[in-house]
Amino acid sequence: MNTHFPPHFHQGLEIVLAPVIQTFIRYMKEQGLSMPQINALMYIFHAGECQVADIGTLAEVSSAAASQLVERLVQQDLVERREDPADRRMKILKLSRKGLDLFQRGITANPILLEVMASLTDEQRETVQTAFTILAQAARQIQGLEKRKVEKHA
Repeated sequence: MNTHFPPHFHQGLEIVLAPVIQTFIRYMKEQGLSMPQINALMYIFHAGECQVADIGTLAEVSSAAASQLVERLVQQDLVERREDPADRRMKILKLSRKGLDLFQRGITANPILLEVMASLTDEQRETVQTAFTILAQAARQIQGLEKRKVEKHA
């Protein structure tokens, strides 16, 4: 595996992403969400759907604590919960329309991200979009492989 990074690669990511993420988290906290709730929403958003057990693993809490966390998100109408047709004991989670809208507002109204993107030319924005699409595809593939490894050993 080639792990060579161009000079200042990590520093560049940090300079761009740290303030964007901090601003996103601040926005979500202003909406009354705790860090465990924000993390759960982010996980569900990126997974599309997941199980309550996934939230427990993410938060490193018991099944009961994960269920309580999810219940609060369901009561706030940010998450939808339904039975898993393959195993009715398991619950499948996905963001509700309200949860998806909140998450999207947190991204699209991010003043740091808007200012950085506005400072780029159209060609530079296209290059950034292409680069992040490639990174996201690679991350999804790796995360999918990692999830299968965990399931295989479970």
